[in-house]
Amino acid sequence: MMLKNIFTTMTLAILTFASIAQTSKPKHYTDTTSGKLYWNKKLPVYIWVSTTPDHAEELLNKSPNQKYSVPFYLDTEGVNYIRSKNAVDPETKATVEPPQEVKLEIYADGIAPETGITLFNGSKKYVNPSGKVFFGPFVNFNLLASDKTSGVETVFYTINNSPFEVYKSEKKLSTQGDYVLKYYATDNVGNASQMQQESFTVDNTPPFTNLNVNGITDDKAISFTSKLYFNTEDSISGLKGTFYKFDDGALQPYDGKSIPFVFLPEGKHTLFYYSTDNVNNQEKEKRFDFFLDKSSPLMATDILGDRYIANNTIYFSGKTKLKLTAIDNKVGVKEVKYSIDNQPFVSYANPFYLPSISGIHNIRYYSIDNLNNQTTSLAGVGYEEFKHNVSKVYVDLTGPNLQHEIIGDIVTRRDTMLLGPNNFIQLKATDPESGLQKITYSFDGKLIENEYTKPIKMTEKGVHKFEYFGYDNVNNRNVASFVFVSDIEGPELFNFFTVGSINTTKQGVEIYPSSVGFTLAGTDTMAGLKSITYSINGQAPKIYLNTINGFKANTKYQVKITGTDYLGNQSFKEVTFMTGK
Repeated sequence: MMLKNIFTTMTLAILTFASIAQTSKPKHYTDTTSGKLYWNKKLPVYIWVSTTPDHAEELLNKSPNQKYSVPFYLDTEGVNYIRSKNAVDPETKATVEPPQEVKLEIYADGIAPETGITLFNGSKKYVNPSGKVFFGPFVNFNLLASDKTSGVETVFYTINNSPFEVYKSEKKLSTQGDYVLKYYATDNVGNASQMQQESFTVDNTPPFTNLNVNGITDDKAISFTSKLYFNTEDSISGLKGTFYKFDDGALQPYDGKSIPFVFLPEGKHTLFYYSTDNVNNQEKEKRFDFFLDKSSPLMATDILGDRYIANNTIYFSGKTKLKLTAIDNKVGVKEVKYSIDNQPFVSYANPFYLPSISGIHNIRYYSIDNLNNQTTSLAGVGYEEFKHNVSKVYVDLTGPNLQHEIIGDIVTRRDTMLLGPNNFIQLKATDPESGLQKITYSFDGKLIENEYTKPIKMTEKGVHKFEYFGYDNVNNRNVASFVFVSDIEGPELFNFFTVGSINTTKQGVEIYPSSVGFTLAGTDTMAGLKSITYSINGQAPKIYLNTINGFKANTKYQVKITGTDYLGNQSFKEVTFMTGK
C-alpha cells in the first residue's frame, strides 16, 4: 500500500539477553554521523503513523497475517526497508514520474562482535610439554574486537575472576603468578560475544643454584679427589640451563655431572656460576672461592655400578656399590667409618652395597688420619654426608612390568596360537621406580637381543618361541615369553570338471562340452580355509559357492582362483580351457 505524509516510529519491546559474563539487553542505536538506525534482531518492531512529524497517532495493527505483523521482527541481517510502491510529490500529491519506490532504511543486527587477543612481552614466551604457557618477567595483552554492522560498543575483561572492567588500552601484567584472563565484547545494539579465555603464568623469579662440594676442608681447600656439583631449582617455568667458569675462563654449560677442575694449577681459584630459566630470568652470578690443594687429605665417594638420576632422585640398582676414599699425602689415613640409615658407624674396608630394601637410604662417613685429625663437614657435625646433584638415594631392586598384545585377528588350534602375515606383536612395559630404559626381544633362544621400536612381524613359518625383556634405568631386567606357530602359507587349491575333455588344441588346452560344470575346492591344514573366489575372463571376482555352469560353446575360458585362510594368507591358481559345441 502507499503511505502518504506519514511519520513512522518504532517502539522497543525489551527482551533480556544473558551473556556469559553479565546481562546485555537488546536495544536500538542511531549513528549520529551517518544517521543510520540499527535495530537488534531480537527486538519487536511496531509501526505508528501520524500526519505530523512530532508525535505518533495511530498504531498499524491490521494485517492479513497479523500474528506475524504486530509486532514484526526484522529477518535480514543488515539493511531492511519499509516501502511504499510509488513515490508521491508532497506538493502536487501526484505520483512522481518516472515512478520510484519510497524506501525507509533500518539495519538489523543479530550477530555478536568477534574478539581476539595478542599476548606479548619484550623477553620470552615458553610453552612446557603439557601445554602450560609462561611469560617472563611480564606480559602485555591487547584485546581486539570488531562488529560488521552496528559496531563495537564495549570490550569487558576480568583477571582471575575479579569484577569485569571496561577495556580501553593495552595492559601490562608484571606480578608473578598464574593468570586466567576472560573477555568478551558487546555491540551498539546489545549483542554480546561468547566469553573467551587465556591462561598463562608470569614468572619473574630467577632460578636458584646451590653448589655442593664433596671433599672440602674448613678453610675451603679441595683436592683433585673432591667433587663439585650443582643443585638447581626453578619451581615455575623450569630450569633452562646452568653455566659456570673458573677464574677468567670461558663460560661452560653444566651437564649434570661432576664439574671438571683437575686442569687447574694448585692455588687460589674462583668458581663463578649462575642459572637461567625457560623465560630467560637469570640468576645473579654467584662465586665460590677455594684453594686447590692437590696434596691435602680429603675424602671422596665413587659409585660403582648402575645409577640413574631423575626428578631429584638418584637410583641405585641392587648391584651398585658405594666406594669411600680417604687420602692424606702427609701422615696417611688411620681409619674410615660409615653409617647407613642412622645405624651405628662401622669401619670401612671395601666398597659396599646398600640394603636390599627398595626405597631411600642415607649414607654418612668420616675419616681419621694418623694424627687423629678427623674429617668434618662445614656444619661441624663430625661427619660428611654422601652428596650429589640430587638429594635422595633410592635403591631399585625390581625390573619393569611387561605386557604384550597381538595386533590383528588370531586363530587358536588346540591351545596353540597361530599368527599370520597380518599379525604384529606389540610390547609394553612400565617401571614405577627408576623408570623404563628399553624393551628388547629375541626369537627362538637367540642370544642377541633386538631393541624394540615398533610392533614386530614374524616372516618365517613354523613353531617359534618369542622372548622379550624389559630394562629399567639401573639395568634391572625382567623377561617374559610365549610360543606361537607362524602360518604364512595360503590354502591348497583344487579344481574339477564334471565331465571329461573331448579334445585338445594344438597348444595343449583341453576342450570340454559347453555343458561342463567347473568345481573348486581347497584345504588349509593350519588356520583353515576361509573362502575361495574366482574370476572368469577378467570379470570381477566372485565368491565360490557351488559348481560353476553356463559356459558358452566354442569359447576359451581363463579362470583365476584365489584361496584365503583365516589368517589372511592367500594362494592363487589359474586354469585355462575351451568349450566345444
